Amino acid sequence: MQSPNYGDNPQHYKNLIAQINEEANFPMYLHQNGYKLVQQSAGSMEFQNDEDRIVLQTMRKPMTYFNRNDSCDKGLFFKYLLQRSANFYKAIESGLEITNRTYDLGNTVIKITKSNAFLKSLEEKYNIVPLRNSNYLRIHRGICKATINSPLFRGRIFNAYHIRDNGGRIANIAFPKYDLAGDPKNYILYNKPYRRRADNKVKKFRLVLNQKDHFLFHSKIMARPTRIIFGESGIDLLSYQELHGKKDDFYVSFGGNVHREKLQFFMQLITPMLQNKGLELKSIMDNDISGHEYDLKIFTALINQNNTDLYAEASFKNGNVSLSIHYTEKVRNRIASHKNLLEEKLTSDLRRDNHVFGLVRCVGFSDKLLLEFSLQEVINTTHIIRQQNVFKTLLDAINGLYLPFTANIHKSNGKDWNDDLMVSKKTKFIKMEKVVPKELGIGDQIELKSPKGPEGATNKGTIKSIKPNGVECDFGLTYTYAIPYLAIVSHFKNTAFLSREREDERTKKNDNLQNHIA
Repeated sequence: MQSPNYGDNPQHYKNLIAQINEEANFPMYLHQNGYKLVQQSAGSMEFQNDEDRIVLQTMRKPMTYFNRNDSCDKGLFFKYLLQRSANFYKAIESGLEITNRTYDLGNTVIKITKSNAFLKSLEEKYNIVPLRNSNYLRIHRGICKATINSPLFRGRIFNAYHIRDNGGRIANIAFPKYDLAGDPKNYILYNKPYRRRADNKVKKFRLVLNQKDHFLFHSKIMARPTRIIFGESGIDLLSYQELHGKKDDFYVSFGGNVHREKLQFFMQLITPMLQNKGLELKSIMDNDISGHEYDLKIFTALINQNNTDLYAEASFKNGNVSLSIHYTEKVRNRIASHKNLLEEKLTSDLRRDNHVFGLVRCVGFSDKLLLEFSLQEVINTTHIIRQQNVFKTLLDAINGLYLPFTANIHKSNGKDWNDDLMVSKKTKFIKMEKVVPKELGIGDQIELKSPKGPEGATNKGTIKSIKPNGVECDFGLTYTYAIPYLAIVSHFKNTAFLSREREDERTKKNDNLQNHIA
């Protein structure tokens, strides 16, 4: 009997994928397919072949993986197969065959392989030099020279050339991962996708040069930033700076994955800055499931770092999240009031918005609070009143209750902030995060809170002049109309004006090679 197409019966395939992820013997599969076990700890196993370094997180059920040589190659076992299969259906077929496979190896134990041959490490195969060629960032990622040359990032982005590339034809972009002393200990390399000779498939170019994975790329250290902004890749940070950045922002990149060692390093890095009055922490993680998971992991770690009598932990299984907040005996008398505060915050709008009521289950126990929800549902459900998804409302409520500083998230419209930057280069207007009167400019557009504009016209108008208490706008009518700031719900920046402002921020050229980008 022929299997149905995915579109005809998606649940059938979702069940098969879940079965593959649960039942496949991931370590043995890698072992049987030529991977060598090179490292092992209580919670992980690392396998290597000529192209990949696959780290299995064995404590998770089902087991997950990530590839040190490709930050986009991560997930569950089926994702691993899908990345290496001709199409979705071939991956399903392979996965089912693997789950039914019996490994007749007796009591075989996978042992760490120690090679006697001397092999050059990736680190030895690339020369890191000051940035002279930024074509990949500027042409393929849409990031302008002014952003690359800004005081925040000047001198912190490099070129990496393969040792065989004598003519310097392939200029990879290298983001250094710094230690606490500010010395680079590792690099993440980026460039255009390439076609792999082995299977003729197009593959993204992402390389991490060594195993010192817990260090992080960040912008220039500053003693008193007003915002600490953290995201996934260095390219996301540059993109956000170009769209929404300020001169006293401090940026940190997690490099495509979040784990315990990175979180510990992140806390060490930012702790001296957390004492600054008025400091804001902002997550700009990708607008996908993984990005939202990273938000929860990082803010959970921040809660633990800043509360001596609380311990929070988040677990993820089959798209569902269980967030437990444990209280020591000293503060357990707060559980009931904290539960009431969270429920009030979570349901104040939901009562008027019945289709999202009950998405988050909040249960109080004698020693902890438990929050349970479907991550996909809280991401995809929007409050009618707040005009933001339930996930943001939930995170705002938790951070407001447990963190001593302002902390929030800002999600891109596309998958990530570089997608938004690329779109902004093609469109005339981009929507700003919030309405700030002093940032409104002539030529920008505004949207009114009311569904219709003056004389029943559209509620979107173009700013013609700026007044002390509002703006004068053209709504396509005979006359312009004065609009008070309080009547504006959205601000759309004219990208022509935005580009001009960014160019005005350029620093004077000097002898530093960073300022003479090809």
